[in-house]
Amino acid sequence: MESVTQECSTAIISIDGITYNIIDTPGIFDTQLVTDKIFEEIAKTVKKCNYGIKAILFVLEAKRFSAEQRSVLEGIRNFFGEGAIDYIIAVFSHATKAQIRDRNVMQKAWNAPVLSFIEDIKNRWGISPNSDYFPPDDYIHQARLREIMTFISSMRGVYTAEQLEKSLQEQEKARRQKEEEEERNKQEHEEKLKDIARKEAEETHKRKVEQMEREQKAKQEYEENLKRKRQEEAEEKHRQMVEKMKQEERERQIQEENLRKKQQEETEERYRRKLEQMRQEQEREEELIRQQEREWELRRQQEKEEELRRQREREELKKQREREENLKRERERQEQQRLQEMYRRQLEEAERERMRMMEELQREQERQQRLQEEMRRQEERRNECRIF
Repeated sequence: MESVTQECSTAIISIDGITYNIIDTPGIFDTQLVTDKIFEEIAKTVKKCNYGIKAILFVLEAKRFSAEQRSVLEGIRNFFGEGAIDYIIAVFSHATKAQIRDRNVMQKAWNAPVLSFIEDIKNRWGISPNSDYFPPDDYIHQARLREIMTFISSMRGVYTAEQLEKSLQEQEKARRQKEEEEERNKQEHEEKLKDIARKEAEETHKRKVEQMEREQKAKQEYEENLKRKRQEEAEEKHRQMVEKMKQEERERQIQEENLRKKQQEETEERYRRKLEQMRQEQEREEELIRQQEREWELRRQQEKEEELRRQREREELKKQREREENLKRERERQEQQRLQEMYRRQLEEAERERMRMMEELQREQERQQRLQEEMRRQEERRNECRIF
């Protein structure tokens, strides 16, 4: 949060008939970091106050006071000097309505940093009344202002520019002493580093010499071991060569024995295969003879079956012809019966047609008779009409 007031401004107030100049300085607690520029601005304002400063009012928000703000107060104490603490009055702003009405409510809301700060300034604190809660003519509003004014008027003496200048000189002296102390510490540290480096170099040289001696000794031991090892290897190589020659001789004898056995086995195997071949040829000849006999038997059987088949075909053909003859006679008989039946039906149909025609003729005759009778009656009626 950035401070609202960046430069100092003034106003006039009267307390118990005494006129005071109120100087509003850049906010310390409203900035994230208290810079030298802010302190310089405040120092310029203090130096312009020829009659000194009666009181230093630190305005704090009642809702926030942290350890960082506590450290800021320590920085202010160092800047203004220990004597400035006797002129500080804490004023809490943004208080709640209950806190403005009752100071005890405000005290209960303080945390440890606030309590420590209030104790350091000898319990000089007040509350800035909020006009939204209590108008200026309200007695609570006036009471809170009166408490702050009472602290101001009860201050003994003033904080002067000389005190600030003295504090600044002490700070400068302390700064130079600190720089000189740091320079001495730096030189001592460099001397220690040089001494350590020299000792390390000597120790390194000593270790290097010892290392070289160990390496020389190890080299001699290595050469002796290598010589002994080569001699042992030569002896071992000679022994292995003799052993190898003996082994080769044994292997040669074994190979000759194996070759002789192999040749004998091959001879026996050839004889056995020859016998097996002769046996197989004899079996093939016997099988060929048996196969020819089977073929002859099969051929005779086939001829016999063919003869039987032909005989069955002749018999079947004869039976077929007989069936065809019987079927033909049956068909002729059925056809004759059909023709007779058809002729009978035609006769019956002709008879029915004749009877129907006779009936129609009879009906026609009867109709003619009725017609003649009707004509006769009509004629009689006409005759009767002429008579009348």
